[in-house]
Amino acid sequence: MTVIRNGMSAALVTGADWRKGSRSGAVGNCVEVSPVSDGRTAIRDSKSPDGPALVFSGQVIRSFTSALRGGVLRMPTAETYLRRLVARGFDFLHPRDARGEIAAVVGVRAHHNVIDVIRLHAEDDAIASRLPADAADVLNPTEVLWQRAGWATDILRDLLALPDDRTPGAFARHRAETSAAGCWVPTAPGRAKWLPATA
Repeated sequence: MTVIRNGMSAALVTGADWRKGSRSGAVGNCVEVSPVSDGRTAIRDSKSPDGPALVFSGQVIRSFTSALRGGVLRMPTAETYLRRLVARGFDFLHPRDARGEIAAVVGVRAHHNVIDVIRLHAEDDAIASRLPADAADVLNPTEVLWQRAGWATDILRDLLALPDDRTPGAFARHRAETSAAGCWVPTAPGRAKWLPATA
C-alpha cells in the first residue's frame, strides 16, 4: 500500500477520483481535488496531472472553505487589477492572430516621460514593462527601465505598485540626456512634464 503524502506525484495517489470545480473554465487552468484515505483531500494542478499533489486534512479544507465563504480570504483577481489599470488611464488592445483568435491583451499608458506596457498571454504568462517615452516599438523595445514576467495577478499587482513619478534609473538617464538641472511640473492629474532650468 502506497503512503499518500504531500509532494508525491499526483499519478501515484492510489484510488484518486480527480474532479474540477463546477465553475472551472475550459482552458485547463484550475485545480482538481480528490478525497483520499483518513478523511484527507488531495489537490493537483490540472495542467500537470503527474506533478506534485498537496494533501490536507478535512479540518484544514473545512477551515479554508469557511474562510472563503465568510469573505475572510479575498484575493484580488486579475480582473480587479485590470479595472484598476483602466481607472489609471491604460488603453487596452486585443491583437489577433491570422485565424482571428485573440493572441494577447495589451495595455499601454504613457505618462511622466515613460510608457507602461502590460501584455497578458495567459493566466500564467504576463509581462509588464516600463519604457522610455521615446520607445519606437512598445512590444519589442530596445531599452527597458523596469520589467517583470510571470503570473498575471502577480505582475498586474507589481505594475500597480510601481510609482508613477519614480523609476529606478530613469531620472539618471534623463539627467544624462539633458545635462541640465530642472524639475517635474504637474500638467494634469496624474501627469507631469520635465522642465529644464534656464538660469
